[in-house]
Amino acid sequence: MPARPQPLVLAALVLAAQWFTLPGHAAPPGYASDTRAYNLAHGRVVFVDKCMGCHGTGIRGAPVFGETSDWRERIEQPLDTLIEHAISGHGRMPARGDQDISDQDVAAAVAYVVNRTRVIAAGEGEALPEPAAVESAAPMDDSFDAAVLQMFRLLLGKDRWK
Repeated sequence: MPARPQPLVLAALVLAAQWFTLPGHAAPPGYASDTRAYNLAHGRVVFVDKCMGCHGTGIRGAPVFGETSDWRERIEQPLDTLIEHAISGHGRMPARGDQDISDQDVAAAVAYVVNRTRVIAAGEGEALPEPAAVESAAPMDDSFDAAVLQMFRLLLGKDRWK
């Protein structure tokens, strides 16, 4: 019976393949504006839990979820711009909506709202614009490599790998 590869060897091979086969880590065109690049199910959970307090009723002039007219001008902007506005604050909206949530949670919630608004508008027969085009396919920064390495460090530290 052949010996099973050791988990450290497998992890090293995966890291090497990721590191050496994707030079520059170029993002595909349109990636930053594509809601499918985000976990929309998680975004829904975050939005309902953290954001509906204002976006369910329109407090502070917040656009109301489900009202496509409230979101039309917003979803004409690139998705990454909307995410940055939600993270940093924009207009009367405070940064992160005064919630203690991560950038990833905010991004997923924004992607969910944009995607859902497009679906609702399509059901109403309303023609909404396509996602804003990305000016160029800029390469991902070094934080991508750091995130992948951190993921493997965490996985290797788990008892299930022993």
